[in-house]
Amino acid sequence: MITDKFTTRIEKQEEYLPKYRKQSNVVSNIRLLTIILSIYCTYMTLKLNYNVLYLCMSFSAYAAFIALVIWHRMIKNKMDFSKEIININKRYIARIDGNWIDFDDIGEEFIDKNHRYSSDLDIVGKESLFQLVNTTNTLNGRNSLAKLFLEPDYDEKEILLRQEAVKELESRLDLCQEMEYITGKYKDKLKNPQRLIDYAEDSNVVLKSKIAKKIIYALPLITVPISAAIIIFKMKEMYVLIAAIIVIQLLIWGIGVLKVNRILQSVDYLKYNLSTYVSILKLIEKQEFNAERLKAIKARLFDEKESSMNAIKELDKILERINLRYNGILYILLNAVLLWDFQCAFSVENWKEKHGHKIFGWLEAIGELESLMSLSVCMHINNEICFPTIDNLNLEVEAKDLGHPLINSNDRVANDLEMKNNIFIISGSNMSGKTTFLRTIGINLVLAYSGAPVCAKEMRCSILNIFTSMRISDELKNGISTFYAELMRIKNIIDYSAEKRQMIFLIDEIFRGTNSLDRIIGAKNVLANLHEAGVVGALTTHDLELCALDKYKRIRNYHFSEYYKNNKIFFDYKIKIGKSTTTNAKYLMNIVGIKIIEE
Repeated sequence: MITDKFTTRIEKQEEYLPKYRKQSNVVSNIRLLTIILSIYCTYMTLKLNYNVLYLCMSFSAYAAFIALVIWHRMIKNKMDFSKEIININKRYIARIDGNWIDFDDIGEEFIDKNHRYSSDLDIVGKESLFQLVNTTNTLNGRNSLAKLFLEPDYDEKEILLRQEAVKELESRLDLCQEMEYITGKYKDKLKNPQRLIDYAEDSNVVLKSKIAKKIIYALPLITVPISAAIIIFKMKEMYVLIAAIIVIQLLIWGIGVLKVNRILQSVDYLKYNLSTYVSILKLIEKQEFNAERLKAIKARLFDEKESSMNAIKELDKILERINLRYNGILYILLNAVLLWDFQCAFSVENWKEKHGHKIFGWLEAIGELESLMSLSVCMHINNEICFPTIDNLNLEVEAKDLGHPLINSNDRVANDLEMKNNIFIISGSNMSGKTTFLRTIGINLVLAYSGAPVCAKEMRCSILNIFTSMRISDELKNGISTFYAELMRIKNIIDYSAEKRQMIFLIDEIFRGTNSLDRIIGAKNVLANLHEAGVVGALTTHDLELCALDKYKRIRNYHFSEYYKNNKIFFDYKIKIGKSTTTNAKYLMNIVGIKIIEE
C-alpha cells in the first residue's frame, strides 16, 4: 500500500520512544543523586577546612552533573525528533486519506481573487494545492512554493531542471522529513527574516571618514609597541607618555562609546537570528546531490570563498571578542590600550561588507530547496502520476488518465485529453463533471510548469499561460455585478490572446449572469475571437446552440452525461465526443422536492 512507508517510519519512531523515556527517567534520577552528592561533598569540604579528598569529590560531582544535564538534553532532543517525525508521517497519511483539508496552513497570504487562475483552480487557500503539498516553514520557502504555483518561470530548461531535482528528492524522503522537522522546530524564528536582511545589508558605519577609521585602527599598533618598549627598557622619564596615550585613547573611546555600543549590541540580534539557520545548513552541507538544481543550491550556500557556514563561524569569533566587554575591569583596560570597542565594531562592519549582501541569497537558496521538497510530496501520496513532457513545437495538451490531484484516489475519475491546437465546447447536464474537468486540466498544467509530477499516466504539453473564468462573484461595494465582473475577466483573456502569445483559456458556464439570447450571442463572439487568435482552451455551456460552432475546424464538441437506474440519477464523469443530448434539471428538482407545475 502507498501508506506503508509512512506507517513503517511511524512504527520505527514509536519503538524508540519508550527507550528514550526510560533513559530520560534513569538520567533524571542519577542527576538528582549527583546534585545531592555535590551538595554533601561541598558541605564536607567546607567543614573539614578544604579537605583535598572532598574537594576533588565535589569537583567530580559537579562535572558529572553538568555532563548528565547535557546527556539529558540530548535524550530529550531525540524524543522531540521522534515525536515530530511521527506527526510528519501522519500528515503524509492524511494527504493520502483525504484528511489534509484540516491542515492549518492554507497559504492565506497568497490569496488573490484577481489572479488569472489561482482562485478558480484552488491553488492557494482552503482545500488548495498549497494546503495539500506544503512542507515549507521559512518565509522564503513559502514564497518560493507560492511563486512556483502562481508565477512560475515559463522556461522549458528551468522546468526540466526542477523536474530532475524533484525526482531526486523523491528518493530522499528522510532528508525531506528532517528538513521539515528542523524548519518546523524554529518556525516562529524563521517567519520573517527581513529585519535580519536589512541589518546585514545596512551600510551605516561607526566612522564615515576613512582616514579617521585608519588612524583609530592603526593607533594601538603604534602605541602598544612604544609603551611596551618604555616598560621593558625602564625608561622612567617616558612613563608620562604612556599615561598620555592611555588618556587620549580613553577620550577617543568615550567620544564614540554610545554609537559603538548601539552597533555592538545589535550584533547579538544578527548572531541569534543566523544561528537559527545553522541546523538547516549543517543538514544541507553533508548532502551529496546529483541533480543540477540541487547542486547549484548547495553551491550558493557553501561557496568556497563565501560559505554561509564560514561566515557564521567568523561572526562567532567576532562575538567572542565583543563578549569580553561584559568583564568590567578588563573592558576598560582593553579600550584604554587597544580601543577594543572600535576594533570590534570595525570587525562587524568588515563582516557585513564581506557577507551581508549574501544573506538574502542564502535564505532564498534554503527556501528554494524547501519548495522543491514540497513538490516531491506529490510523488509520495499518489501512485497515478508522471512527469509531463514539455513540447513547445506544437500547441497541445495531451494526457492519458488525467485526474484531479485534490480529489481522493478512491473517488477520482480520470479522463483522456487530446487538445491539439483545439478549442473544446463542453456541454452536458448539471453535476456531470464539466467544471471539474476544466479544473483538472488547469491544476495539472500548474503542476507541470512548477516542475512537479502531474496526476496522469502520461502527459505532453506546450508551455501555455493559463487564464480562467469560473468562480465569478459580484462586488457590491464597488458597484460591480456578476455579469460585469465576468465580462472584465473574459476581456482580459481576449486581450491577452490578441498578443499572439501561447495561452490556454478555461471558461465555465460563460455569461451565466445574463439572458439566454445575449448569452448565446456573447459566447459565439468570444469563441470567434479566441478561434481567430489561434489559442487553445475549453468552454463549458448549457447552451447547445454553441455546439454549431464546430463548423470551425479548430472547435470540437465534447460532453458529459448521466444515466438513470431504479429511478435514481448516476454520473460516470467521463468525457465523450459530440454535444450533449440529455438534460436533468427537472429530474434534480424532483429529487430535492420542488414540484414541477409547468412544462
